[in-house]
Amino acid sequence: MLKPKLNINEDFICRIWDGGISYYTSLVTDSGEDVEVIDHGTRNYDSGPDYKNAKVKIGGKILTGDIEIHRDFKNWAEHSHSKDRRYNSVILHVVLWDSEERTPPKLRIKRELPTVILANHLSASIHDIWQDIISKPSAKFRLPCYDYNHLADDELITKWLGKLANERLNLRAGRIKSRLIELSGSGSVLSKNSSVWEQVLYEFIFEALGFAKNKEQMLKLSSNLNLELIKKHSGGSITGIQALLFGAGGLLFDVRVKDSYIDEIKENWKSVEGKLNIQKLERSHWNFFGQRPQNFPTLRLAYGSQIIYNLLNREQFKKIISLFSNRMLKPRDLFSGLVELLAPQTDKYWLTHYDLGKSSKSKNILGGRQRITDIVVNVLIPFAKVYGEVFDDTEISNNTIEMYRKLRIKADNNIIRVINEQLLKNRDIKINTPANEQAVIQLYNFYCTREKCDKCEIGKYVFDKKGYDYKIIYY
Repeated sequence: MLKPKLNINEDFICRIWDGGISYYTSLVTDSGEDVEVIDHGTRNYDSGPDYKNAKVKIGGKILTGDIEIHRDFKNWAEHSHSKDRRYNSVILHVVLWDSEERTPPKLRIKRELPTVILANHLSASIHDIWQDIISKPSAKFRLPCYDYNHLADDELITKWLGKLANERLNLRAGRIKSRLIELSGSGSVLSKNSSVWEQVLYEFIFEALGFAKNKEQMLKLSSNLNLELIKKHSGGSITGIQALLFGAGGLLFDVRVKDSYIDEIKENWKSVEGKLNIQKLERSHWNFFGQRPQNFPTLRLAYGSQIIYNLLNREQFKKIISLFSNRMLKPRDLFSGLVELLAPQTDKYWLTHYDLGKSSKSKNILGGRQRITDIVVNVLIPFAKVYGEVFDDTEISNNTIEMYRKLRIKADNNIIRVINEQLLKNRDIKINTPANEQAVIQLYNFYCTREKCDKCEIGKYVFDKKGYDYKIIYY
């Protein structure tokens, strides 16, 4: 596979290599030999091959030695490794992309080197892998400005975070608006039909429920299996909705366990499957590996079935808008009302199962406080922002921004910990509102990890002060 136009550096490719079967499967060399990775090796940050003391089985033969990582197949020749004796111990050349013009890699001792092209074996899109990797900074990760950002004062950082908070909110709102326009089918004019808004809300909540590894699958399922179809074929029950979700999601295929719940949803699905002219997913499309059972897509869909039921039968959309339009509610009260609307009810089957026919060791919580907070921040706030703009409702617009800027939340994830430690340590700047949380994620995702220091107000200031060009970061 030839590379798309992405600015991917070798540190990022090394994170893919380290990730093993989380990111790729069934490796094969360019000459067609199977590759089994026994030991990925130890990362080498000095000169020479990228990994030392690796062990792989190629074509049934076990080899021990070094591994070199490149962006493109042709990089081995471009970097003149065939003339460098330090690379004589390399046993495998690992590249992300193929090259149109390539020279088979050789060592200085004239031995030809097998190459694995990772792009041909990835288990997810580059975009999804990128999102997963940058959300889990390695111990070696350093902000490009880490050694110098103490030169920037709090005022500069606070102002920049404010701009980034707006940038990220507008980014999320823009995606929602684009989908509304798409479903409206009227060029650039947004429909004011509530069913269109409910469908978009359903899709984006489902995307949020997918976490990093299943968000595309959840979004695809919710767009294929729209609310109109669910209303028509679910029989008006949560079990009926679950039958549609698991059936259209390809999760009922080859389930051989028999219990009363599985029998019921299988029977429900069988009775409606032929009436649905939709594209169905397969179980292989979903990512279960590397996730805690509590985060399995089966449990997310079980929770999602309650969201759908409330949208269709309990005026959930109307209640959400009503809360945002209430001028008497302070941010904390508005948040509490939204959390209450999204709180899951006990589901007898999914309380004790994490997959179809598979019992849990402990009782499950379909939608925990943190997951609901994420839905409020990442979906409901930008959704309400768009609604306020389209319907020219100043109360909704004002309450949305007030909540975004002033609601106190416990923000904690890998990215926030990096920013707190490497930028905000010993400063009087706290990441305790949705705005500041989203601002540091925007900073990290769109500036730090993309090496866009020249576009970042902090980076421009500190590197101008030092007269120093930023360094490449380790992922």
